Amino acid sequence: MRAAQRRSTIIDLLEQQRAVTVDELSSRFEVSDVTIRKDLKQLEERGFLERVHGGAVYASRALYNPSFKEKQHLRGGAKKAIAEAALSKVHDGQSILLDAGSTTLALARLLRRRRKHVVVITNSIPVALELAGTSLEVLLLGGHLRHHSLAMIGPATVDTLRAYHVDIAFLGATGVDLERGFTTPNALEAETKAAMVRASSLSVALADASKLGRLTLARFAGLDELDVLITDVGAPTEFLSAAQQSLRCEVVAVDDADSGVEGPEPREPAALDHREPAPATSSKP
Repeated sequence: MRAAQRRSTIIDLLEQQRAVTVDELSSRFEVSDVTIRKDLKQLEERGFLERVHGGAVYASRALYNPSFKEKQHLRGGAKKAIAEAALSKVHDGQSILLDAGSTTLALARLLRRRRKHVVVITNSIPVALELAGTSLEVLLLGGHLRHHSLAMIGPATVDTLRAYHVDIAFLGATGVDLERGFTTPNALEAETKAAMVRASSLSVALADASKLGRLTLARFAGLDELDVLITDVGAPTEFLSAAQQSLRCEVVAVDDADSGVEGPEPREPAALDHREPAPATSSKP
């Protein structure tokens, strides 16, 4: 596992557990204590955590937690490549759902520049702000504000989603496990994501390689319940092979700058066009 992946996973662990130890992390990642201490020092300097004796605790100094802002730069090349692949599925005249998260925000930035007439429904305040002032029609869902990500979640958000049906939903995930599927650390967030899946004809998960093989608290969909998983070539070969051989969910792995694999600039892969979205009047069971 590369340093960027390891540090991204450390942040995710802190969000779930609130604290980690050097011994725990060195054992988990099979690296030296010195390497882990360097990781923790760098993450502390960037506002992710506070170091304590023998480990670190979750940073909670600000209402808008710095982890969301800083996460946009972790594995940034992977997220941009994943967003490029996702953009290839969106055409003017369509309606989409954009979940909260750093990778969906990367997709919003591409939409802002390269699409003109798309209806975007989102529960993400950063996504809504990114698309403000464009020709895109934006609907911001209401609900309970999750300060960590500035996302609207919970029963009110789920109730609102029942009134809509879109062509494509793009969702983030903190964990993607072959047996348990797509998960997130927050139960209300999981309910909101599941409602987005039900409200779409085509559901697409956007998850960089650091999320694969991980399992977090709340499941929102099985791998056979979503249509496409877009990840990057830094993903474990064993995971990609098992997913592609045994699951209905199509897996697309794109080149990215952070994976250590050199290649051409990200392009729109034909593999994503595995089926056309159902008419807007259709619904998922």
